[in-house]
Amino acid sequence: MTISHYSEDHYQRIGAGFCGTVWTRSPTGSAIKREDGGPSRSLANDFTMHNQAYEAFLSFSDAKRNMRNPPTQLQARIPQCHKYITPQDQSWWDTNFRWFPDGYTACNAILSERIPPFPEHTRRLLVDRYCPPELRQDIHRSASNEACLIRPYIGRQRTCSTARNGRSRFRGFSLRNFPLHIDQMMELGISIEDVDCYAGMMGEALSTFHWVARMDANDVEIVLAPISPAERNRAPDHSSTSNIIRNVLGTHTMWILDFDLCHSISMDRQGVQQAVEAFFKNDPFCPRPHTAHWPAFRNQYLSAAGRIARIYHKDEVGAIYNLARQFVTLIEARGECSCSS
Repeated sequence: MTISHYSEDHYQRIGAGFCGTVWTRSPTGSAIKREDGGPSRSLANDFTMHNQAYEAFLSFSDAKRNMRNPPTQLQARIPQCHKYITPQDQSWWDTNFRWFPDGYTACNAILSERIPPFPEHTRRLLVDRYCPPELRQDIHRSASNEACLIRPYIGRQRTCSTARNGRSRFRGFSLRNFPLHIDQMMELGISIEDVDCYAGMMGEALSTFHWVARMDANDVEIVLAPISPAERNRAPDHSSTSNIIRNVLGTHTMWILDFDLCHSISMDRQGVQQAVEAFFKNDPFCPRPHTAHWPAFRNQYLSAAGRIARIYHKDEVGAIYNLARQFVTLIEARGECSCSS
């Protein structure tokens, strides 16, 4: 049995990236993202775009609930963003400095809702299936691997080198942002219907980014993770509006985070091209054209765009929907070039 390493006495680092490090004191409370990463990344932009995306998703969710026949498609979640903290916020740092390890200084930071990590049975499933045997005991005992989120890579299968590296004793194994490729989903017994559900959630999410939030979603992170504790006991299946999925990974949903490289887009051909470039620059979360799960993504992207146009762009419904179709057409055209090359 794994013993939880979380302690109210100090912050534990649960993530690190180009923009900075992420800390928490509990698996269900808030998370703190510090701007102590690369100099070219902006936590101020992250905060602005995070809130813009959160408000857009919340607004569209409310609008769908008020429809005469609400759609049953599950909706990806964005964690709530609570506060932007600067080094000059003396009262906050005076209260919280003692929870960080020695040597840390005040910096820009974001306080937000923490995405809950997967529980032990899901972590054990991934470790027993994909971790080299000689590392399993250490991974099970590792505090850092309790912060388990899963990156769903529907747009990519493991290559031979990826599979070999995943089994190499000389390469680290981590459950933080664990990459789960489409072939691994099949190996684990995740149904085609569930993968289509993931793809549809991605399609609707991207449409919401583009046509409600008016942003390119460049370099956002998509993860599978449990629902928040307040929602844990709500509706049991895909027919509900609770965004719950249940399969071999346990009870979970889809979350989207990391907005520091997102930018606004114009509602024209140039904005569409910017969104297309962001699609291909990002990790292969979304299915690619001419693959099994592309229709689920495509259909939900366009279906959501139609609803969004009627709700938010009443004077230009046709124009907005045509821009959404241009996005799909350009993605498919580039996909054909990739297949033929």
